[in-house]
Amino acid sequence: MDFGRTAHIDTVNFALPPNHKSIEKILGGVKTLKPQVYVGGVLWSDEAFVGSIYPDRARSKDYAKYYSRQFNTIELNLTHYRLPEKEKIQRWYEEASDDFKFCPKVHQAISHAGNLVSAADYFEEFHRIMKPFQHKLGTCFLQLPPHFSPQRLNELLEFLDKSNIRDLAIELRHPDWFAGGEALNILSNYLYKNKMSLVLTDTPMRRDVLHMRLTNKTVFIRFNANDKHPSDYTRIDEWIKRLYEWMQLGLETVYFFVHTPTQINMPDLVTYIVQQLKKECGITISAPKIKPLDQGSGKLF
Repeated sequence: MDFGRTAHIDTVNFALPPNHKSIEKILGGVKTLKPQVYVGGVLWSDEAFVGSIYPDRARSKDYAKYYSRQFNTIELNLTHYRLPEKEKIQRWYEEASDDFKFCPKVHQAISHAGNLVSAADYFEEFHRIMKPFQHKLGTCFLQLPPHFSPQRLNELLEFLDKSNIRDLAIELRHPDWFAGGEALNILSNYLYKNKMSLVLTDTPMRRDVLHMRLTNKTVFIRFNANDKHPSDYTRIDEWIKRLYEWMQLGLETVYFFVHTPTQINMPDLVTYIVQQLKKECGITISAPKIKPLDQGSGKLF
């Protein structure tokens, strides 16, 4: 995710904005006893993982299997560019652990359509293609392009009505959504009534997109890291504190996806998140095994 990156990372104020005033109403104010937390990356097909979190002799056709044994979710970006065959999805489903969640990114032919309404039928087809993931299908997300402004609000609402798909998170990028107009309030109310989510994107040079609104009891966070720069860790610490606060208010599900310029650094950051979740929130999920268990054989599993 190049969106909002900068080479001048030390000049950025990474403090999280305060909660939107609606947070407590949205979450209900009652602590969730067992929040579901999913932390992972955005791709599995990186050769740098071989010998690090994959076995030394891992073949590309097995990358998905090895990834899904190391993490409990993936932001499935490949579905934004091409749709996998049913047989491939079925294989991924069978290889992944029972509690793994696939979160597919909506295909660009839909998200970047000249008119969203005209793509509503294709969106239903997209969702139908994803159904072989069964209970391992997490929240899909629709990334609207930077030129999709609030002037297209009615088009977006009509598209969502027509497509009739509800387990969805929407990412907004056009700056006018965050300029204090009424459009974001209207959209947020619609998503609240229909139990859909707004993506929270934490990226250095677009702090405006970090709107700190929730529209249901699920949060979908896209975290744009900087290859283990010290700020990555302090930012994660802030997020852990905020997630703890939201869990006390009723947050039920967390998706936290780590984007890094160099993918080999992603597992270390995920490990840190997992450690902090356990320490600060009492949430226990497995961290990736970054070094082979058997140095002689190169076996990870």
